[in-house]
Amino acid sequence: MKKFVFFYLLVLFELGFAQTKILPGDKSLNINLIKIWNSTMGYYFVKDGNPIEICTYQTEVGTNNDQLIFNSNLIFLKSDKQWKEHIILDKNTLKPISRKSERETRTFDIKYANINKGDYFDIATYPLVLCALPLNSGYKATIPVIDYDSANKDKIQNVNVTDVKSNVYNSELTGEHQVWKVSVKEESTGNLYDYFIDKVSRKIYKITVSSNGNNLMLVDRETDFNPFKNTFDKEATLKMLTKGNSVILGEAFAKDDRSGRDDSKIRIDILNVNKKQFAPKGTKVTLLPYTEYFKEWMELNKKQAKIKGAKPIPLSKEAQSCVLTTQIYDDKGNFEFTNLTEGEYFVFISFGYTDTFSRREITGTSDVYINGNYAGTQLNTDVFTYAQAGNANFQKVVTIKSNGETVKIKLKRW
Repeated sequence: MKKFVFFYLLVLFELGFAQTKILPGDKSLNINLIKIWNSTMGYYFVKDGNPIEICTYQTEVGTNNDQLIFNSNLIFLKSDKQWKEHIILDKNTLKPISRKSERETRTFDIKYANINKGDYFDIATYPLVLCALPLNSGYKATIPVIDYDSANKDKIQNVNVTDVKSNVYNSELTGEHQVWKVSVKEESTGNLYDYFIDKVSRKIYKITVSSNGNNLMLVDRETDFNPFKNTFDKEATLKMLTKGNSVILGEAFAKDDRSGRDDSKIRIDILNVNKKQFAPKGTKVTLLPYTEYFKEWMELNKKQAKIKGAKPIPLSKEAQSCVLTTQIYDDKGNFEFTNLTEGEYFVFISFGYTDTFSRREITGTSDVYINGNYAGTQLNTDVFTYAQAGNANFQKVVTIKSNGETVKIKLKRW
């Protein structure tokens, strides 16, 4: 009876804790989850919790008939070094066919069928296998890989998926993503990895690495992110800004509306209500062509502001080159833009100012006597001067109807 109980417990242990071995062509692999993509990741050394960028890691996945092509390029930032890999896989099984590797310390160009006839994956491409696995909480698996740099005689060792948990990744561009946190140990290197893989798209957003006591991190820069429907036309946009004879003349100022002040409890005589606060000399004023592309950019950022964890969508470098700036050139908040053609323009300014105002307050009373006789009571008043900081943010859409027109505008708050 005791032997039977021991055998029963042993079977339960093996069923509950045994690793699933994944081989090329395994039926559990969903190859359709592997997308054709280009990716650029920042590669960081993490010291005391602070990431220091050391490399750029670029990967490209494509197809050629029944083959899957994997290219990678590790670019070191402080040197001319690059590590390049060109690996060809069977598209249906992910079994490696060949690999060409170029580094400053060694190069090789191999056909895997000539060096080892086992069933295995390439160590550089097993992250593709991770993306194709039937991931769920607590999932475990053993993935045999060939590591040509390994000292092991047949070069074959395991990559072990030790745990899978639900997690959240916050992208500065696209906000919050539900991901699988896939924990991995490489037997050949001893490195520990955590892959943060999107549950739906299977995109790898982040990888953390513990290697020989060092902490490393790779973060996807999401260079494939393009929410724009409109195409930016640089030539036409630059023409609006440089090929015309129209001028925008502007004045920027704030006017005190006393909003937020509680004057109800004391008698007050305000002496300088609504004094103009001009934008300081040297303040930057920005103009951008109000084209469909820039309109869409503004609308996208309105939506972006509502996404948890997301940062504003930046303009492309080409679009940034078509944004004009000028400065307030005097103490009266004046500015100007020249060489413009007909069309719509968006002008905006932001500046801080100190708003000063005075008021007369009753500070007491005095009895008045004339020739020793009480003549009444007079109010004693003093004038007090106050200052408060303010911030002005103004914007205006300006239309130039014909080339050569001069348009005068005011950027103000009343």
